[in-house]
Amino acid sequence: MLIKELELVNYTNYHHQQVAFHPKLNILLGANAQGKSNLIDSIHFLGLARSHRQHQDLHLVRWGENYFRLKGIVENRQGTITLEHAVKKGRKIAKINGTSLRKLSSLIGQFTTVIFTPDDLTLIKGGPESRRRFLNRKLVQLTPLYYDYSAQYQRTLIQRNNLLKRGNVTSEEIAVWDQQLSYYGSQIIDYRNKVLLRLAPIVLEVHYQLSGNKEKLSILYQPDIPVKAESSALEIQELLLSRLSNALQTDLRKGFTSVGPHRDDFTCLINGIDARHYGSQGQQRTTVLTLKLAMLKLMAEMTGEYPVLLLDDVFSELDQNRKEYLLSLVSESIQTVITATELDLLDKPGIPEGSIFRVHQGKIY
Repeated sequence: MLIKELELVNYTNYHHQQVAFHPKLNILLGANAQGKSNLIDSIHFLGLARSHRQHQDLHLVRWGENYFRLKGIVENRQGTITLEHAVKKGRKIAKINGTSLRKLSSLIGQFTTVIFTPDDLTLIKGGPESRRRFLNRKLVQLTPLYYDYSAQYQRTLIQRNNLLKRGNVTSEEIAVWDQQLSYYGSQIIDYRNKVLLRLAPIVLEVHYQLSGNKEKLSILYQPDIPVKAESSALEIQELLLSRLSNALQTDLRKGFTSVGPHRDDFTCLINGIDARHYGSQGQQRTTVLTLKLAMLKLMAEMTGEYPVLLLDDVFSELDQNRKEYLLSLVSESIQTVITATELDLLDKPGIPEGSIFRVHQGKIY
């Protein structure tokens, strides 16, 4: 997976900018608040049609303008394609090779990235929703089916919750939504279960190397319903349907659905100790980095090609061992885009060939 060229128009602090990327290492050099992180975010946006930093697309529009546009030329196993995104007055348009997409799910797998930013510490320190978001975004990049199941689950969940808030619901009325919710929910749980099982040994290996062979990191899936590693999707569906039925009176009293994958979580343990509650900030940061790099490797294993690696303001907070491990990944034919305020943070032996871009006030030189 490669990004070859990118054009930004009215995206955050960029007026009109074009960039041609090196197939291996790309360093974005500049002071803070000049646009380095925005450029990283625009690359991420190409593949998912959403920002890693902003929840609303309108916040990505340059001040004083009413639209933004991104156009990227990327390369995947099928060849070279052009991806375009535009947002104007709240309306979003996405195109592949000039053809408008009816569904954003058509983007899935066309261009994948793994991004790491300082704000990603919430993946460990934050609540379960931050970890579900991480899983969802990566699973969406792996399979269109997961996107469809998630969308259907959310729609069904909203309908069921509306019924619960209304009150005075018959068991026949709720049963219709329970059947749908248990089906879509079981597919989500099944995907998460299988992916986390495959991710676990990679996490162990990556973290052991990142920590200088001192720490063992394990991840434990904590689904809202008690499924086993070997549980089938059908078994999960039957269990979820039973739990929904048993929780109906509680849900009616509360006015929302209290059971399902929208309450899932996973735990990270460093040498058997919960990293969220007992890990130092340095350990938590390394844990997040491990999860991102392990997912990078798993995505390559499952799709046959590495995503583009996006590292925003990472090297300033890493020791030499972790820097060297990260840079060794670049030499494995992984295209990488890195932001830095000082070049000497990366001025180390073994750095592969690449390009250095200087970023200043929304301009790239």
